Amino acid sequence: MKLNVLTPEKKVLVDQEISEITVPVSTGERQILPGHVPMVANLGTGILKYKVAGSDVQHKYVISWGYCEVNPEGVNILAEFILSKDEVNEDSAKLNITANKTKLVNEFLTDADYEIALNEIQKSESALAL
Repeated sequence: MKLNVLTPEKKVLVDQEISEITVPVSTGERQILPGHVPMVANLGTGILKYKVAGSDVQHKYVISWGYCEVNPEGVNILAEFILSKDEVNEDSAKLNITANKTKLVNEFLTDADYEIALNEIQKSESALAL
């Protein structure tokens, strides 16, 4: 099956032949194998994992906010945010976690700002887990 991963800024993967993929969705994780029933799901924040067809090497990205579509041809992912292991700055991720946890404790936040702070923490924790 083919995998396409797009963000507003770039095409991350186009027509990549894969054998399996695990996608963080809003309700947890969803593993998708060839022949999966068609679906559309909201992306959650977490680690996208996939294997290229004919290889046992697992590729990983931190991904957040967007949509995952499964159709007979493959998987299309439209994400607001994606980060590869090479792009992770551990010090920056740790500072981001600390700053957002402090914000959650010390500031009066709207529901939207609260969700954004939680999402930033999840993205940084996922980046450190790559």
